[in-house]
Amino acid sequence: MLPPKDLRGEWAELQKQKFSDWSIKSFLGWDVPFDGGSKVFFFESDGGKRFDLVVANAAYWTAQDKKERRQVFLVIHKNRFFRIEPKSEVERNMIAKLTDAAEHLSGEGKMDPKLLTSLAERMESREPIFKPKG
Repeated sequence: MLPPKDLRGEWAELQKQKFSDWSIKSFLGWDVPFDGGSKVFFFESDGGKRFDLVVANAAYWTAQDKKERRQVFLVIHKNRFFRIEPKSEVERNMIAKLTDAAEHLSGEGKMDPKLLTSLAERMESREPIFKPKG
């Protein structure tokens, strides 16, 4: 499973920075990294901290994720990857952040906040964005 162990973080690291209290000040856009199909959404918090949300391709999925056809989401902050577990408090918090941001931000194209509503819905359902192999 990717990312490598030395880049994986524990939520306690982000909680020390009060991540659950951050709100999204800016949706900076999104891109597709050269990793086989992930999508990465770029944000700035109300405190000026940058974080990214990854809708991960199947290379990041565990065998259980593949078996359950469960989309994997990761937060990236300061080059550390933090997995968002399904039905967790962290997931509920992230869905709330995205929903709130979609309601008050404006933009178009790669910064269109309507994308955030779709992202929140996808996170809640965990429906894969593509068909995983294996």
